[in-house]
Amino acid sequence: MSDSSSGEGIRALAGAAAPAAPFPRLAEDKCNRKHSRKGRYSAEMNILGYIREHGENNVAELVVTASDCLSSKEFQKKWHSFLTGFVKKRFPSGMWTRERQPRSGNWHAHCPVDVARDIKTNFPIAEVEAGDYRNVQPWIRDLWKELREGAARYGLGRISLLPIKKSGPAAAKYFVKYLAKAHGSVKSVGEERCRLFGMWGTKRWCYPRFSWVGSRVFRRRLSWYAREVGLEDVTEIGRLLGRDWWFRLREPLLRVVLPLEYYQLWDFGSQSYRWDDIGFRAYCEDLNRYPGVPSDYRRQRLSQFLFHAEVGKSWGMKHSRAFAYARRMVERCGLGYQRAFPLWRNT
Repeated sequence: MSDSSSGEGIRALAGAAAPAAPFPRLAEDKCNRKHSRKGRYSAEMNILGYIREHGENNVAELVVTASDCLSSKEFQKKWHSFLTGFVKKRFPSGMWTRERQPRSGNWHAHCPVDVARDIKTNFPIAEVEAGDYRNVQPWIRDLWKELREGAARYGLGRISLLPIKKSGPAAAKYFVKYLAKAHGSVKSVGEERCRLFGMWGTKRWCYPRFSWVGSRVFRRRLSWYAREVGLEDVTEIGRLLGRDWWFRLREPLLRVVLPLEYYQLWDFGSQSYRWDDIGFRAYCEDLNRYPGVPSDYRRQRLSQFLFHAEVGKSWGMKHSRAFAYARRMVERCGLGYQRAFPLWRNT
């Protein structure tokens, strides 16, 4: 290329307008990019826990669409009014995910809600999808009418309530896919950090904020149980307790008072264990869960006895057999059943 042609090219580029700034995307936001995957996982676990808590047949999908609502602030205002003034009164608990419709750009929400009765059995889903509502039970049609009238009062558009079509895990993934789409969808300026998941009237089964330091004690709990039952690795716990052990045994495991070394850190200089603030605080909190037990040692063994009893129940054991299993596990650790059981009975 000649010098003249290259010079003309440089002058042309110098006089050209700067390229337009890319349209903001939620996935590119500094605050959400790192945590979107964790947030989706947390939402999926919470929805799955909610469905299993209330039963797949009793949970329905509520879809609320706002017509001509392109602004997230406008939709948030309408949705908040509709949620507090109508939905919470009709459905005491539920969760919601929301996204912008890809074609129209309007916002809409998908909500798993507990209808407190079986809505899935004998529901003519194929007929309803084809527009035939003759075989729908009267109480469901009355509920649809109530929802339509309520949505109209709050300035919302189309609304539907249908039973979830899939099993619990598949249904949870179905709801979370809207979060995945929303994290990658185009947003207007100011909407990069808009909230896409929430819940009301129910507990959380999982939190989106994971901390390597804060979760150290929980990892030690897994290590303790793996050592108790003779597992070589904590990854084998799922095979022993079952695929869904987290939902059944999470709370009992969090109530176990561990041996002291599981809270402490190893000091390579002194070749001994030492306390830090996180471990000591966790140890004190665990002990305070059993205020009526006279000694720390008995609190530790009692908590372990209760945990092993819950493990036995999760395997389908009756109460007496589960307690016998827990007694054997406690005796392996050096505490007799006769000393542990009265404390368990008095608590």
